[in-house]
Amino acid sequence: VGIFPYTEGYAHSLQFSRNGSLLVAGGGRAGKFGHAVVWDVKTGKRITEVGKEFDQVMAADISPDHKKVAIGSPSKRVKCYDTGTGEELFVISKHTEWILGTKFSPDGVLLATSDRNGNVMVWEADNGGEFYILGQHKGPCNDLAWRADSNVLASCSSDGTIITWEMNEG
Repeated sequence: VGIFPYTEGYAHSLQFSRNGSLLVAGGGRAGKFGHAVVWDVKTGKRITEVGKEFDQVMAADISPDHKKVAIGSPSKRVKCYDTGTGEELFVISKHTEWILGTKFSPDGVLLATSDRNGNVMVWEADNGGEFYILGQHKGPCNDLAWRADSNVLASCSSDGTIITWEMNEG
């Protein structure tokens, strides 16, 4: 249907917004530069660009209300930005390896993250406060997905497993 130019490097992650109107790419050039870019799907216009990392962005997601973008990179930090101003809202420094997954829950209340050590963690999306440290896969945790009601999170790993986590008791 269209091409969204990304001349700054290579897109490492692609994610549509919950309503499908925006496309978020996390990427850059390994060891040189990283950020997340958001495009309007209908017009192809760039809506915002956030993050000025020293390495490529491995994962990026936009909140359901389109007000926040969360990125993860080899810096072992999750950073959340305001899409309107580009201002950094909060940083999560609890991971011990490269961040490979960032996903906002469909209701926008939680933010799930995963890393190369297999860790899966859940945070309050408004301020980055710890919600659950869920556990660890035996290999890198590559991606995350939420059930539509935001009550179950699935994580998948290079170890060949998929784990589902319920959010009532973790």
